Amino acid sequence: MDRIASWTLLAVCFSAAVGTAHGVLYTKTCLKFEEQYTFKEEKFAGKWYEIRRLYDPSDPEQEDCVVMQYRLGPEGSFTILQSFQITDEGKPIYRSGKAEPRVFHESRVPQFYERFNTTSAADPDTSIDIIATDYASYAIVYSCTPFNATHHLEASWVLSRQPALEKTDVDLVDHYLQSRFHREDHKWRATQQTPEFCKKSLVEDAAPDSGALRTLSTHTVLLVSLATLLGTFLS
Repeated sequence: MDRIASWTLLAVCFSAAVGTAHGVLYTKTCLKFEEQYTFKEEKFAGKWYEIRRLYDPSDPEQEDCVVMQYRLGPEGSFTILQSFQITDEGKPIYRSGKAEPRVFHESRVPQFYERFNTTSAADPDTSIDIIATDYASYAIVYSCTPFNATHHLEASWVLSRQPALEKTDVDLVDHYLQSRFHREDHKWRATQQTPEFCKKSLVEDAAPDSGALRTLSTHTVLLVSLATLLGTFLS
C-alpha cells in the first residue's frame, strides 16, 4: 500500500512538470562569450544547485529549490535528473533529460543541446553554453535559442555545488555577471534553497552513478508519459 501511495505521489509530481519550463527573455541578439577553456566533462558531472537565474517577470510560476544531477554518458553527453519546487507549500517536481555536445571543435565555450522529457514535441532543443566554471564550486550557464526569424529565447543560471556559494565565489560570480550582462532587462532572481523553504528531494540525495538515480530517471520517463496520456484523456 505504501508503495502504491508513493507511486501515486510521484505521478502527481511528474504530471505537474508537464508543460513547465524555465522563465526566458525575448531578445533579437545573443550574447557572445570569448572565454576559451578545455572543458572536462567528468569534473562537471555530479550534483548542482541553481542559486540564481535571469528573472522573467512574465513567468507566474517561479521555480525554486532547483537541484540537478548530471551523469556522464557516451561521447561527452550527460543524462540529467532535475527536481524543483513551486512555492513553499509545493512538493518536489521531477523531470529527466539529456544534454548532447553541440560544436566543441568550433566553439570557445562548451555547448550542448538540452532536452527534458517534459519538453513539448513541437519545441526545439534548448541551446546551452557553460560559459564559466571551476567545477568544484560554481558554474554559469547561458542559453539563447532561436524562437522565430527575428527573436531568440534567452536564459541564464548560476549553479553551485552547495545550496549557497562561499563569499569569495559570490564576489567572483557577481563580477563576471556585471561585466557581461548589461541590458536593462538583465535582472537576476535568487533561487530559494533554504531548508525552511525546500522539501527534501530524491535528486539531492542520489549519487550521480548510483542505481537509485538510474531507476528514478527511468521512472521519470514512464511517469511523464503516463501524465501526458492522462492530460490528453482529461482535456
